[in-house]
Amino acid sequence: MNTVVTLPFSQQVPLAAHTTFGVGGRARWWLSVEALTPLRRALRWADGEGVALTMLGGGSNVLVADGGIDGLVMQLHNHRRTVTPAGSDVLVEVGGGHHWDELVGWTVAQGFAGLECLSGIPG
Repeated sequence: MNTVVTLPFSQQVPLAAHTTFGVGGRARWWLSVEALTPLRRALRWADGEGVALTMLGGGSNVLVADGGIDGLVMQLHNHRRTVTPAGSDVLVEVGGGHHWDELVGWTVAQGFAGLECLSGIPG
């Protein structure tokens, strides 16, 4: 395996700091991603190198073994929101790293109905 990496990977990152349970070993490679370009590059790299990939959101409802993860762990931090009018409705598209309760609160503040009953759902 060619381990020369051109992305801003970190190595041997403790995963306990990235989960709500606060337990677990290290990620062999770690990448925090905010945009699609580095996400795509990292996916191509992992696929090309045969490296296992684990996606991590906010870290709730996740337990990591003390032995850690021998692969690439990516955490998404894409908080993009796009609103497109659709007749009397709106289509809201949200980045994969958006915090759920913040999204629900934002839609309520915008006067958009539909998500308000889903506040408080973990993970």
